[in-house]
Amino acid sequence: MSQPRLHEQLISLFSERSSRDLKACLEHPDFTAFMREHDLQLPLEELVLAFTHTSFSHEYEVPHQELSEFFGDAVVQLIITAELMKRYPAEKEGRLSKLRSSIVNEKTLAQVASHIKLQEFILVGKGEFKKELYLQDTVLSDTFEALMAKIFKFHGLEFASAKLLTWLTNSAPEAFNLDKLDNFDSKSKLQEATLAKYKTLPRYSADILQEGFLVKLWVNDSLITEGVFPSKKTGERELARKVLENKDF
Repeated sequence: MSQPRLHEQLISLFSERSSRDLKACLEHPDFTAFMREHDLQLPLEELVLAFTHTSFSHEYEVPHQELSEFFGDAVVQLIITAELMKRYPAEKEGRLSKLRSSIVNEKTLAQVASHIKLQEFILVGKGEFKKELYLQDTVLSDTFEALMAKIFKFHGLEFASAKLLTWLTNSAPEAFNLDKLDNFDSKSKLQEATLAKYKTLPRYSADILQEGFLVKLWVNDSLITEGVFPSKKTGERELARKVLENKDF
């Protein structure tokens, strides 16, 4: 009989709460397979620590990822900053800072994490598992940072940098494109404004038309503005810019 996948083993643990099932989760071969796939050589317990959410830690009294995440955030910041300096040595600090923020943020890091399927390895508590917490951007990005901390610790900066940049390029190929700053700025500024005013984020929808994309911008389930654009990204950027200029939200 084949070994159940990690999350299948978690379900068994939630049902039985046995030390045998806990050990099977913490030493699951899926973790070893992940290291083999990505050419990593880490102590198993250190890798598992990076994947252990606080909810699982509290239920089963095992160490969690928070300090690794704290350290990993600094590792990611350093690698991205160095790459930006390499790519744009003559660019202004302000624009590089904004571009770095567009990369080192919850959404982008969660995108990278999903690309390498970290969601399949995250250990969360029983209630959080039912809510699929392991699929949320916050948890994915935190886990990715914790993983980068472990890679840095056991493989060094050069290896960690190469691994991060490869994953980032494959999952978000436009990440280092300076042209995307306008899009990031207008959308992020609108997010900040709606969070401050309504405690909610704006929402975009897009329908394909013969002449392009009909993009709509919603706040609090109310349609604020819409327009037809050549791409969804362009539409979202332009609608956010328009709403910010007119302050009609």
